[in-house]
Order: sequence, then structure tokens, then C-alpha cells
Amino acid sequence: MLASPALAAPFNAHIDGQMAAARHAFSVPERIPLSAEERAALAGAAEPPLRHEGVKLARWTLGTGPRVILVHGWNSRGAHLLGFAQALVAAGFSVTLFDLPGHGDSSGHAASVVHAGRALRTLMAAVGEVHAIVGHSMGSAAALLAFAHGLQVRRSVHLAGPSSLTPMVKGLAKAHGLSPSDAAAFAGWVEGFIGTRLAYVDLDRLQHGLRHAGLIQHDPEDRTVPIAASEALHAAWAGSRFERLTGLGHRRLLADADVIARSVAFIAEGRPQ
Repeated sequence: MLASPALAAPFNAHIDGQMAAARHAFSVPERIPLSAEERAALAGAAEPPLRHEGVKLARWTLGTGPRVILVHGWNSRGAHLLGFAQALVAAGFSVTLFDLPGHGDSSGHAASVVHAGRALRTLMAAVGEVHAIVGHSMGSAAALLAFAHGLQVRRSVHLAGPSSLTPMVKGLAKAHGLSPSDAAAFAGWVEGFIGTRLAYVDLDRLQHGLRHAGLIQHDPEDRTVPIAASEALHAAWAGSRFERLTGLGHRRLLADADVIARSVAFIAEGRPQ
């Protein structure tokens, strides 16, 4: 394992220009506040913050029944999956939403998909048996990491998520105009920040954790995460189904009635008897 900075420490950008911008984009999320509607929907559902690696994770639980955990993406928060939460509660499930480190109401300033995966593992260990997980974007990848570390569920739904970290890092370097040598240096910095080699966060190292049934949904028009990531995940996962979406991009699928209904039906199919 490589050394990783504490998530509670503020980001320190003393390197000028494109490299600093790439590091910031990878490690410092935007904190999105609750809307009035989201605050009302979560009223009375807050649970005590969960301590995790020096930060406090904000969490909420709605409903009763088999537990489903919802995992949001980068620059998002748990409440952005309330459409799924409300539909799952109506279908007889208990739903836990939480804010990843550095996001929403959780503390911390820095994060990554690897830190998100560890936070999910902490939450799963705290709540006990989990029937299913729904993950969007980075939240989907965080679930893959949790599964690779031995945590299992009966079902999981993956919405527009990356399946390997290496192409994400390469894409970020390209987007910030880094030269080949700077891109290599950036990849090395990422490995130090996440505390492991990039290769260990790629699909060929993660797929051994995929021992349950999965539903993958992705729009070819997604400009944030290429659909090729979900196609590769489906090809590597014998127990998965794949749905190609239309006209929903990367985020609009979170409010799409058909995507939500399909996800809830899939999770309900695996309900324990």
C-alpha cells in the first residue's frame, strides 16, 4: 500500500497550472447543499453520523424491510437519489442514503473513488445485512471496490459508472492538457493519494467480487463516463443484465421514472423469502 493523506486535511495545491488543476479535479469535490424539497423529504430520517477515517459520514434511513444502500456520484450527495429511495420504500424496503467524504453534509475536504469504496465498506459493516446497493457514477465504482473486498449483497444496480480507474486518470490528464511526462507524474500522484496502484482498481482486479446478480444501465450519449465502461463491466460479469438508455445522459437518469421502476423491480426480484 502507498501512503494516503488524511481525508480530513484540506487540499494543498502548491503546484501551478495544469497539474494542480488535474489534482484538484481528481481529489476535491464540490459540496452541494440540500434543496428545500430534499430537506423536507429527509425530515426525521437522519441517523447519528458515522465515524470513518477521521471524518463523519452523514446518513439517513427511510422505511422498513430489507436494507438497500444508495451511493451517489462525484460532486453529488445522497439526496440526489431520493427518487430511488422513495420508490424502494413504497416497495417495502428500508433505504439508507449517505454522503461520501467531502460531499454534502459529511466532513472532510478530499475524496476519491477508493476513499468512497472504503466509506461504503464502513457503512455496510455498521448497518449489518444489506440486500442491495444502487450506485450512480463514482458510487457504482465504489460498490465494485466493496465487493472486491469481500462484501456481498443479493443484488446491485449500476448507473453510468466507471469500471476501471486507469482510463479515468488518463482521461483527466488529457482533459487538462498534460504532456506525456506530466500525465505519468499525475498518475503517480494519484497512486499516492488513493494509497494503491491504479492497476488494483481496474476491472480485471475487481471482477472476482461480482458473485451476485447485477443490473447495469447507461446512455451512449453520456459525456461524463463513456458507455464502454459499462459494456466492459457487463462482459466481465456473468450474472449481469445491461440496459442501454436513450436521451438521459449522465445525470438525468436519476429522475427518470422508467430507470427507477426497472431498478426497483430488479431489486425486488431478489427479495429474501
